[in-house]
This record gives sequence, structure tokens and C-alpha cells, in this order.
Amino acid sequence: MPINQPLVAIIMPAYNAENYIATAIKSVLAQSYNHWQLRIVNDGSRDMTEEIISRFKDPRIVYFTQENQGVSAARNLALSAMQADFFCFLDADDALPPNSLADRLALFAQDEQLSFVDGRILIQDAQLQETIREVQPNWKGNPLVDLVRLGGQSFFGPSWMVRCQPNTSYQLKIGMTHAEDLLFYIQLAAKGGQYAAVQTPVLRYRQGNVSAMSNLKGLETGYWELLAEVKKLKAVPMVHIRYLKKRILRIMFLSYLRAKQFSAIGPVLQRYFKA
Repeated sequence: MPINQPLVAIIMPAYNAENYIATAIKSVLAQSYNHWQLRIVNDGSRDMTEEIISRFKDPRIVYFTQENQGVSAARNLALSAMQADFFCFLDADDALPPNSLADRLALFAQDEQLSFVDGRILIQDAQLQETIREVQPNWKGNPLVDLVRLGGQSFFGPSWMVRCQPNTSYQLKIGMTHAEDLLFYIQLAAKGGQYAAVQTPVLRYRQGNVSAMSNLKGLETGYWELLAEVKKLKAVPMVHIRYLKKRILRIMFLSYLRAKQFSAIGPVLQRYFKA
């Protein structure tokens, strides 16, 4: 690969990921575009995660370790001192299709105004063998409104590739229980930049047995933290903030109802009628 080709940093936090991380790393090694740096942060794992990572000797893999601090802190460690032209996230239990980097970079090359490029997400079973469904983002332009209004046309999860801007430090908010990547993208979009998505797969997302919906209280807490942070952004008009609040209330009401957690519905309804 010529040295003038852009460098892509792939940010991978890992916590007790012994069952999956080899697959994730191998998917990076199998990329058709090979000018990348995989920055893995072992977030205090107590299993065989570190030993498995050590089996991969590729010099493009950079390894960090820290005491367990959570996914955002792990991503922040990998993002700090990063010297790359683009970056993207990859969780240790997911995988990249072979052309994930190449396809997104090709779209960036076609339009210098693009700051964010997404693509199709394959939601697969726990073995990453069968595709359960596919998500195709279709937003074009600045994605701030869609993100804040939870429109779903520009956000599924950590599937964006981001063009690194000069003199910019990229860090996520520490301590959020949920929606930390959504907040991160909102904060980026609030500073400007255009979004587009390729029509090809860029992420193989492992759908396991545990989901955000299994911890509804944590999900609700994360959403309220998200709302509080969005309120701080001058780029977001109040009409969208009010809409976000009502969307959160509706999501939580229906989630608690489906889970038959009726005691939690009352406080949600009180918030709704005060919205």
C-alpha cells in the first residue's frame, strides 16, 4: 500500500471478550484495504482476552491495557494520541465485512465535503453465521436533526467512519449506561459536516441474548443523560430537544409496558404530561 494512502484507525474496546475477539481481529486482518491501525484496549478483562490478542503479531495492531473503566473510557484511551486520517469503532464481539474500509473510503474520496460515512449493517445471530435482518441508512447531509430526533436514518450503532479534523480531540462522555455512541455522533454533527452511506455492508453486528432492553432502568438513565447533554448544544433548536424528550418518554413507556414492569410506568407518565 503506497504511503500516501489514508490511514484508518480502528478503535476496539475489549472486556472479557475471549469468545469473540479473535473473530473481530481476523475480520480486520482480512480487509481488502490494508493501510489501517487496529487500536485494541483491554478494559480490565479477567478472562483469556489478553492472551488471545497476544497471538496476533501484526505490527498494525497496537495494544493498550487499563483497569476496568467502561467502554467509553477504553475508546478514549485508543482515541488519544491517535494519528490517522479516518477512524471507526469496532466492538470486540462484532466483525467487519472484507470491503468495509475500502467501500467507505471510496465514498469519502468522491466527496471532500463528507465528514461521516456509514453503510449497511448486517444483524446476525450469535455465531455470525446467519443474517437476521439488514439496516440500510439513507440520510444525506448533516445528520444532526435525524440523530437528535432518533429518526433512525443515520444511526444504528458504532458503524460510522469519521474523517479526522485538524487540531481536534475526539473523546466520549464517561459513565453513560447507554447511548454513549449516539451522543458522541450528535456532538460531532453539531460541529458541522456532511453524512452519507454506502449501499454495501460495513458491519456484521452480533445479536446476542443480552440487549439494552434487558436493563430498562439503565436504558432510561442513559436516555436522560443523553437529553441533558443535548440541551447543552447551541446547535440544537429547542423544538428538537422537546421532540427528543417525548420520544424518550414514549420509548420507555412502551418498553416498560412490554416488560410488564408496571411500577415504572407511573413516573414515565408523570414526565410525559409535564413535557
